[in-house]
Amino acid sequence: MVRSAAAVIAVFILPTFALGQEPQGTHTVVRDDTLWDLAQRYYTNPFEWRVIWNANREVVEDPNWIYPDEVLVIPGLPGQAPADTPAEPAQPEPEPAAQVQGVPADLVPFGLRQPRPILEGSRTIFFGSTDEERASMVQRSRALEYVPVSNDMVYSAPWLSGLEGDPEHSGYIAGFADRGERASSIRSFDRIRIAMSSPARVGAHLQLFRVDRTIPDVGQVVIPTGVATVSTIGNGEVVATVVKEYHRIQQNDFVRALPTYEGEAGVYAEEVPGGSEAMIMGFAGTHVLTDIGHVAFLDLGSDDGITIGDEFILYGEAIPTSEDGTLQVIGVSETTSSARVLSMRNDIFRQGVVVRLAKKMP
Repeated sequence: MVRSAAAVIAVFILPTFALGQEPQGTHTVVRDDTLWDLAQRYYTNPFEWRVIWNANREVVEDPNWIYPDEVLVIPGLPGQAPADTPAEPAQPEPEPAAQVQGVPADLVPFGLRQPRPILEGSRTIFFGSTDEERASMVQRSRALEYVPVSNDMVYSAPWLSGLEGDPEHSGYIAGFADRGERASSIRSFDRIRIAMSSPARVGAHLQLFRVDRTIPDVGQVVIPTGVATVSTIGNGEVVATVVKEYHRIQQNDFVRALPTYEGEAGVYAEEVPGGSEAMIMGFAGTHVLTDIGHVAFLDLGSDDGITIGDEFILYGEAIPTSEDGTLQVIGVSETTSSARVLSMRNDIFRQGVVVRLAKKMP
């Protein structure tokens, strides 16, 4: 990307900063720097990445692209007194980015799958059908309305909890309800005892979950393990039957009321101009390569107007329907959201990448 001389000089002559912030110093970009990492370094809080971006809009046109040797202003946080800039360690000369068909080396696609060959003699549902019958099948399939995000997808969506303490819950699994049951894990149709102090009613659905791991400086990854339905109410304890199993269910898994959600068939996200920007804070899994179906955590939630079914694309894409990559929100808390990779051409989604709201549920 070619920068104009005026844009580069603007770094040194910026007259004012957003919200009247005083400059804390400058940072010379080196290879592999991201706004997420810089916010963690200078503010000890990666969620403040927007502060650095807003102070450097003349230089950073796309928050996913900061280049070696660029000098970025590091403003003080609102209400924070200017501080000395941490001494930067000596950095080796940045290596020129190799180009592969015009793509920087750190974005060279890899791990792409080749299409499966069509086996000779393989048959589809259209085998033996007449042209009229095949056309009728296609028309019927197009006319079917579907739910963009299913109930099960919402109930099984991981979410982020605070770095310290247990996630918010109503109780925990105390063990099997039937005597003599000694299995190491709980399966579908097993009856379980749940210790909970909050009131419950017969027929109520409960979500079972536990903390899976911690993302440094971000939060604890919470994974739903299943759904149970209350059948008996006792003194400080209820008996429930497991009706859904998403992961291995174990004793001491936490319990809470099942999130309220009812997908509506035929209602789809619609394109919106100038959507909000969100940053990927991390992923639910520990995979090396991101793939379709993996879940990412975004730093926008219901307080920012995000709802289940909204779709995000890589920031800077000119066309909202771009197939480079799409994230679909499948879970929302007040300040964060969980989004699955809906489509992806290259391995573009990683921690620190900025995405833009492209489609909004009505």
